[in-house]
Amino acid sequence: MTATRTGRPRSEATRLAILQAAATLTTELGYDHVTIDAIASRAGAGKQTIYRWWSAKSMVVADAVIEGLLRLPALDLPDTGDLSADLKAWTTASAAKMGDSRFLQVVRALVTAATGPEQDASRLYEHIMRPTYEPLVARLRRGQDAGQLSTAVSAESVADALLGTLLFRALARLPMPETMTGIIDALLAPPPPPSSS
Repeated sequence: MTATRTGRPRSEATRLAILQAAATLTTELGYDHVTIDAIASRAGAGKQTIYRWWSAKSMVVADAVIEGLLRLPALDLPDTGDLSADLKAWTTASAAKMGDSRFLQVVRALVTAATGPEQDASRLYEHIMRPTYEPLVARLRRGQDAGQLSTAVSAESVADALLGTLLFRALARLPMPETMTGIIDALLAPPPPPSSS
């Protein structure tokens, strides 16, 4: 997330102290209440040092996530053999986690950071979305193997629809469980029989 800067090379110890301070303060206070001044004070670093290496608070927090210093709650997906029930349980639990204001604050910061350079967005995906996306795709494929999800649609497309809806509705602070249940029912509905005419 860091931009290329001219001037003195940065100290790795100072960089890590800043990222740790950002992670700790975000956990303690919530993202919206964290300031660059507070990060600098906690890290024992100068405010200008932070701005020399990061363009905004969201970029500091994004790097803290990438470094593993700040973790988002895992969205574990059950596998009981009933794909519909598993997806509904998962989306209900995910909605509850995403409804937590501290979770949402960090997600908003990461969405902001992901609008930066392409390589930064790719790094965020690798560290944040892939751990949820890949197990979801694998679960959907097992559902297809069991005949619970049509093979006419790719598991990746269904995963995109579910995760995209969850993220959008969380960021917009819209109610989710009923909406997600309807989407799951529509996605898992068997295709209509071919017309006999």
